[in-house]
Amino acid sequence: MPYRIFSKPESFERTMNNYHTLFGERRNTYHFLSGFYLRPPTSSMLAMIKEKGSTAFLPADDESLTSPWVDEIDKFREELMAMADPTAEMEAEHTSLFVLPSGVLPHEAVYLDEKKRLGGKITMAVAEFYRNAAIEISDTCIEMPDHLGMELEFMARLCRLAAVFHEENDQTSLQLCLKLQQEFMNRHLGLWATQCCNEILSQARYGLYRAVAMITLSFLAAENEHLQECLEQTGKENWLWESSTV
Repeated sequence: MPYRIFSKPESFERTMNNYHTLFGERRNTYHFLSGFYLRPPTSSMLAMIKEKGSTAFLPADDESLTSPWVDEIDKFREELMAMADPTAEMEAEHTSLFVLPSGVLPHEAVYLDEKKRLGGKITMAVAEFYRNAAIEISDTCIEMPDHLGMELEFMARLCRLAAVFHEENDQTSLQLCLKLQQEFMNRHLGLWATQCCNEILSQARYGLYRAVAMITLSFLAAENEHLQECLEQTGKENWLWESSTV
């Protein structure tokens, strides 16, 4: 479940003690969104949405509940009520959007390769980025490295590493990890995810995936700005920490 992800995060001008929480929130968000693109929603998630609507995603008093995605979830809740078999229906929707050639095809290569070659140069470049970051893809994973869900999950892993480096007070590794996140956003995820999400908005039959696309667009837009702010802030703190140890 995401944690405070649908509105712009608070300023990065906070004490270092709060960074660990921030990294955890970002990791949870990336992981949460990744799951929607990699697999259909579970029956338990659909039941929770059917029961609680948008509050299954966020507390009812959260200011973000005025966001457009909330309307889509409310529509989807009504759509769920009319489904004879919601699990099967959403499995079909996921396949139609993200698996069939006539769908969105959420792969970086589809959007950045002129010939849309899955498994080609762009896909291999993403895989190499993972390897250089010392993050391996499980042998049991059936998705290509440049799948949107995989790229979001990769960012989730980097956020988890950042939390570890912060906890260990390893300022150098923390700075490098944040730079790696920004580089991946600039070279890969940030170059095509917006176009992919807009395609989802135009092709999705049900409100759930339109809501997820809206959330992804909002979150990634904020991430571009906040990664730069975070790097600047941790850079200042790193300088102060090094000065105090001289």
